[in-house]
Amino acid sequence: MSLKATVAACLILTGAASADAKEKAAQSPLVDALTRCRGQSDDAARLRCYDAAAGALTAAAVRGDVVVVDQQDLKKARRSLFGFSVPKLPFFGGDRSADEQSDELTASIKSARAIGNGKWQMRLEDGALWETTEASSVISDPKPGNAVVIKRGALGGYMIRIAGQRALRAKRVG
Repeated sequence: MSLKATVAACLILTGAASADAKEKAAQSPLVDALTRCRGQSDDAARLRCYDAAAGALTAAAVRGDVVVVDQQDLKKARRSLFGFSVPKLPFFGGDRSADEQSDELTASIKSARAIGNGKWQMRLEDGALWETTEASSVISDPKPGNAVVIKRGALGGYMIRIAGQRALRAKRVG
């Protein structure tokens, strides 16, 4: 799934942003309708309620108004957004993987090109586009297949180490 599609799918799931990332994400009214059905004491009424609520949820999913995302999908989305400054999004609010989020990403270079003044632009295998922000004549040219390790640095910056060489400052540009 492309970055834009991932973000769009995630945004469809949400209402207003949560003030606290640890706070549970707001549920869809469609899910709330299913939950309310459990309170029906009469079996026939409960079944009618479930049928109506499930029908509405299924119709919304078919239209693309609702997308169900599991923990694996959230982890993939987090990884695909590594390097971007992302606002607090409510669908990540109940995500237990937030505590597991790494300050480091290991990937492989798909393509690389010099962008002048000793700086490089690299497309990673996952599609992310990174640029070094400092020049270096010490590192050798990055090549497809080279391993890169990108670490969060101080003050929101990133450091990229190409094929085990000296780390350089870098930023994600796409």
